Amino acid sequence: MKPFLKITLFIALVSLAGCKEDFIDVTNPGALSTNNYPNTTTDLEQLLTGVYGTQHSAGLYGHNIYGKGFYMWDHTADLSWQGTPTWIQLAQNNSQPNDGFLSETWRDSWKGVQRANTLLINIEKFRPKATQEADKKSLDLIKGQALFLRSWYYQHLITIWGESFIINNQGGDKMGVPIITEAATSLDQTQVPRATVKEVWDFIINDLKAAETLLAGKTWPGANEKHKISGWGAKAALGKAYVYTQDWNNAKTALADVVNNSGKSLVSFEVYKDMFNGKNEFNSESLVEMNLNVDMTARGNTENSMGTSIGMVLAPTYVGDNNLPAASAWSNVFPHAKNIARFGFNEGHYFKAGTTQPLATNVDPTYVTRSLQARRNKTVDPRLWVSCWQPYVDSMVVSSRKRPLSHFLDISEMDMEAWSFRKYLTIDATETEVNMANGNNILLLRLADVYLLYAETLIRTGDNATALEYINKVKRRAYGYPVNGASPVDYKSLTDATKAPDPVLKNDPLKYERWAELFGEGHWWIDVRRWQIGPQEAAYYQRVRGGAIQWEDTDYAQPIPIDEINSNVSMKQNSGY
Repeated sequence: MKPFLKITLFIALVSLAGCKEDFIDVTNPGALSTNNYPNTTTDLEQLLTGVYGTQHSAGLYGHNIYGKGFYMWDHTADLSWQGTPTWIQLAQNNSQPNDGFLSETWRDSWKGVQRANTLLINIEKFRPKATQEADKKSLDLIKGQALFLRSWYYQHLITIWGESFIINNQGGDKMGVPIITEAATSLDQTQVPRATVKEVWDFIINDLKAAETLLAGKTWPGANEKHKISGWGAKAALGKAYVYTQDWNNAKTALADVVNNSGKSLVSFEVYKDMFNGKNEFNSESLVEMNLNVDMTARGNTENSMGTSIGMVLAPTYVGDNNLPAASAWSNVFPHAKNIARFGFNEGHYFKAGTTQPLATNVDPTYVTRSLQARRNKTVDPRLWVSCWQPYVDSMVVSSRKRPLSHFLDISEMDMEAWSFRKYLTIDATETEVNMANGNNILLLRLADVYLLYAETLIRTGDNATALEYINKVKRRAYGYPVNGASPVDYKSLTDATKAPDPVLKNDPLKYERWAELFGEGHWWIDVRRWQIGPQEAAYYQRVRGGAIQWEDTDYAQPIPIDEINSNVSMKQNSGY
């Protein structure tokens, strides 16, 4: 069984930390207090579990961050559900300070920082008691993980709300987010101004460097420890942070070490295609992976659950007994139609001309034949079918019965490519059958990402030939060829044609491979921001079902939630809101 990420003791500890001695008098020596907890390395491990568990709070990977966050801003998704105006505004790049989804992501990112800070403080309080060598080593490993996780939560904050990225040595003086290293014990301590973008990234990088040192050489082979951060996971994240700050020389050193010395390797396509669906977990490609499990006692939109409810939002739709689309859960969002074309799919539409109802009987049988042939011949990027389910060609399991996928529910536009998502969905059941607590592990950082970051770094440091090779390694795996030898699908240059039809990606293999390989994994919005391609992306996608995409350069940074503005007098709002 995967570990149950409980945080009750952690919450109690944080609550007690803010109480003064003259306010309460704990006379029961067995009661939980800061005098007797944490008092062992086992206690600290319990607190560490709480820091890990914050990752699947509702505002983060428990519910919001994909279908109500990254997928909206970068147009991975379009909305079938039209009943929430603020949700539509997120998809239009028109976020508002009063958006509840944004507020939850802000809240839970800071909750992760707070819990990491509380743990780090208590590690140092406990350190004088650690007289045994084993305890000292355990403390260092716990500290390394806590530092990594604090940096991880800070990366969410700075990449979503930082006023800018550091680009060509510019932007570091713009507004970042507050830097907080202690748990507040008074109202005044919560009134913290925003540090600069550079100060925040320096803080993140220093945490990662310290984590990498403390965790160097450490792996976690135990069945209940595989989710823990390894030394190579910390090194890879450090290299990624250097890329995000355009520190190319340090990025090259860190990423080359992971590529050459970590022992990690790309899995085969057969393993890759299902590793987002609860199979092949913690494989040779995984560097940082969130451990999840189906939880029939608690839905995934609470951190008390072992699963995540992202699937209930992304859930596919299938052909019901009446031949019409049926929801497998909430089924709120589906892949934006422009993404299907970006993978190179141009086999026409599945309904016969003139169709006015999404009946399975209105499907053009020649479309199915053409689609299957394109899949076999790989004239379309195979990653389309890793990321998405194709209506009337693919099937899903509903109550132990195979059902064809349908035109996505509530899409009245019969000529729209209304496919379903596949990444991070349950393959052998519906999301409702698993209590909307999906147990598929989420790969937060994997080797294919590192290869492409390394390629980008090599381009920036003048080694285009090696950069092209690492881009081709990722593409070869996608087409089922051996990774380390030349293949018929190799790009011949860094400006070679890709499958995409649009000006942003069609002659840029690096950008295309990051988009296609990591589709639906929450990386593209950050790439859009750091490459400053927001206007071009908006021009390609044009609109969502709720209206036209509205782009201003201030849309790169999301608005600070209004509750934070009202409660922290030192907090300044981002421009444009």
